[in-house]
Amino acid sequence: MSPWSHESNSSAIEWLLEEDNPSVRYLTLTELLGISSQRKEPEETRSLIPVWAPVKKILAKQKRNGGWDDGRTWYLPKYKATVWQLLILSQTGIDPKTAHVRRMLDYSFRFQMPSGGFHSGMTPDLACDWAILAGCLNGNVTAALCRLCRTRDPRVRKAVDHLLWLQEPDGGWGCRSFGYHRRDRHSCFMGTICALDGLIEYSRRVQTKKVDRAVKEACEFLLMHRLYKADHHELKIVRNEYTKLWAPWFVGYNILRGLRAITRAGIVNDERMEDALRLLAAKRNSRGRWIRETPWPSTTYSSFGQVGAEDKWVTLNALLVLKETFARK
Repeated sequence: MSPWSHESNSSAIEWLLEEDNPSVRYLTLTELLGISSQRKEPEETRSLIPVWAPVKKILAKQKRNGGWDDGRTWYLPKYKATVWQLLILSQTGIDPKTAHVRRMLDYSFRFQMPSGGFHSGMTPDLACDWAILAGCLNGNVTAALCRLCRTRDPRVRKAVDHLLWLQEPDGGWGCRSFGYHRRDRHSCFMGTICALDGLIEYSRRVQTKKVDRAVKEACEFLLMHRLYKADHHELKIVRNEYTKLWAPWFVGYNILRGLRAITRAGIVNDERMEDALRLLAAKRNSRGRWIRETPWPSTTYSSFGQVGAEDKWVTLNALLVLKETFARK
């Protein structure tokens, strides 16, 4: 029996559809079950997201100018400044027409450079700002803007072009401002997954050959590493943290985020993803659910999960991987 047709899926989906978490409920209805967002049930569920306690706490901290910071840097303090709220809110399914979201988006574009890249605002000399060369920040921001329906904005196209310019010869991304990336061009998992997320979100709405090629090359980078192993060191696990499951995403990498990207890009039959798929399946408990294995950052305005507990965000994303992988075979 296919893991996607496993009988425990129905009970897990019923759990995800409970009303305590309207974000997961909405995404389960629209992404996992494929119900149009224009239908009554998803529409009513989505309307509850801004008043759901974790989201409500974030929105309550927003300033009149649309940000969550002093206006100089949208990156610091970490997890409290604007960029972090952009990343998390874009993954909740919140309606982009919400006034809070519109103000946040307008504010966010203040930090875009003429090149299309985004700076952090951490230094007065923008030419020396590390973020301009970072696949992680630029990819995450691009993904968030696309999720919030700004894909057709020409500024987002410029952000995509900047990501394409940053892509390394090995197909991945790094951060040319830091450490070893000054000396070589071997990409990192974190920079690659963030940039890949951004390009996938864009490509699902706008088709271009350049973006499609970049996505394919980035997926090849992850597959070359079996999604969490070192390609030149007998396929040893690169970092144990890569095997720990968590969602939604900020920066950082784990096999669940990697599998979501690979399968969303349409890759489901590559044998190099089998190790990660088996590991994901092995982490499923007897109730058909997955546990969050990494703590949620303690300095955020709201918590979206507790380490060691059955987690709806992780379970939703794991089921989406199974759906993409096995429903297409």
